[in-house]
Amino acid sequence: MEITPAERQVRLVIAAKDILSFVRSRLFVEFRFIDAAVGRLHFVNDELIRTTATDGDKLYYSAQYIIKTYNDEQNAINRSFMHSVLHCVFRHQFVSPKINKDLWNLACDIAVESIITEMDADILKCRGEQFEEETFYKLKTELKTMTAERIYKYLKEEPFDIDELKNIFYRDNHILWYPDEKEKHDNEFDSQNDSNNVNKYKDLEKEWKNISEIMDVDLETLSRESGGSKALVQAIKEVNRDKYDYREFLKKFAVSGEDIIVNDDEFDYIYYTYGLNKYENMPLIEPLEYKETQKINDFVIAIDTSGSCQGEVVQKFLEKTYSILMQQESFFNKINVRIIQCDDKIEDEALIKSKDDFKTYIKFMNIKGFGGTDFRPVFERVNELVAKKEFKKLKGVIYFTDGYGHYPENMPNYKAAFIFLGYDAQRPTPPAWAIKLTLDETEIEEGL
Repeated sequence: MEITPAERQVRLVIAAKDILSFVRSRLFVEFRFIDAAVGRLHFVNDELIRTTATDGDKLYYSAQYIIKTYNDEQNAINRSFMHSVLHCVFRHQFVSPKINKDLWNLACDIAVESIITEMDADILKCRGEQFEEETFYKLKTELKTMTAERIYKYLKEEPFDIDELKNIFYRDNHILWYPDEKEKHDNEFDSQNDSNNVNKYKDLEKEWKNISEIMDVDLETLSRESGGSKALVQAIKEVNRDKYDYREFLKKFAVSGEDIIVNDDEFDYIYYTYGLNKYENMPLIEPLEYKETQKINDFVIAIDTSGSCQGEVVQKFLEKTYSILMQQESFFNKINVRIIQCDDKIEDEALIKSKDDFKTYIKFMNIKGFGGTDFRPVFERVNELVAKKEFKKLKGVIYFTDGYGHYPENMPNYKAAFIFLGYDAQRPTPPAWAIKLTLDETEIEEGL
């Protein structure tokens, strides 16, 4: 009896799902540290995807692709599954909509493929790896770690044949990572896709962060079973580093003070406008002009100019700082900000008295230094300024650096925050009194 096309499709879907279940079981057995991640994704057939894709909740697959590829090269499905799972572990799909999608997709593919190759597991080996390794070699000589963020920045700055690299590293579809593309896809797909899950992305991100942290612990205890992949261990630690909103971080340096603005919390507009209408522009009450606010008055921004922090990154960091302060209306009308450049000695010091001064400094700044790194001269200079009463309410020092340098031995009488550029497992441990924040270059650039 001849089967109908619909029946044939049902059989294909069932067969493809059986293959994926078998592959998942193999990954369970081979890599104990990744069981929670591999088991998290539910299988959903979706021929519009053409290959495979994940949104962090489900693994969508084309049944025809799975069966054809599995028959051609079984390990290709093993590798593709692992590839998609690692995207979720590193939370690649939870990204700013402002990002260059083509470059980000490629950077994420290169990052996970690099890790899979270094895992050196027989069930993940497949054709085409030799072409990937040529790219890995070039990137590894330039980058400290092969994270998607670092690769993304490098691809933006260096000449590469992007289309050629896409062909080499492509394994899954990233269409579901981006709300606009996902919505278009969902409109063509049937109801089982549950397109309302867009609102669940924040919960999904937290869930994958938890899974990633579990992997981090398991990799420590089961390191001998990790395939010897130092890259995976380091990448997991980097993605799980503490991240903070830099806008919230700057509030730690806010000081109380009075600014001449209408206090909306204590001012009743009803009586005010009633008086204006009833008695011809004579309000019944006057607005309370003084309100206690949290704004920045005196603070110091120190820049490490030893050569490890490039001028472009420094400028973008200052631009982001300025942008945040302006958005938050964090400045008093009169401010007292010092921007100090230092390598192993003070190279430049600028006094900023207004918003315009800050903006002009950023526009025309000239990086000076490029020697060794010593943080102590900045703190000695700040202590000197405090002693001379150049600051009235100094709340702290923000030091932008890679973290390699000599720290002061004694805790200062003000907050000291070190903003580190990028995760680095080898970075010296700062003193216990130092506030620490790590920003990668994409976080610095975001919002500019």
